[in-house]
Amino acid sequence: MKKFNKTRRGDFNGPGNQLPIKHNQKKPFNPGRYGSVWGTIRFEQEWGRIPMGDATQPVIGRLCLDGKQIELTFTETNKIIDILRDAQHSHNVGVRLGQTSDNPGTKSFY
Repeated sequence: MKKFNKTRRGDFNGPGNQLPIKHNQKKPFNPGRYGSVWGTIRFEQEWGRIPMGDATQPVIGRLCLDGKQIELTFTETNKIIDILRDAQHSHNVGVRLGQTSDNPGTKSFY
């Protein structure tokens, strides 16, 4: 047998071959660890609704968030997506600059 070929093809001795696998498979799901509102966020699709007020686009559905319901048009959902994406980006930039720590490197005076 050659030096680099010490194991046979069917010989698996890695950690994945040890049964039973215990990876907290029966641990209950805890939505609270993702935030207090995470478990209440949902979207209900509505077909054939007409807009209220000066809106020209039809209502596409209802955003349910923490017990509140908001009817949204297509352009309103796009604006919400853009604003939340910008919020995530600004948070990530702040983390990289050290703004979330207790003693940030630079202090701004407003």
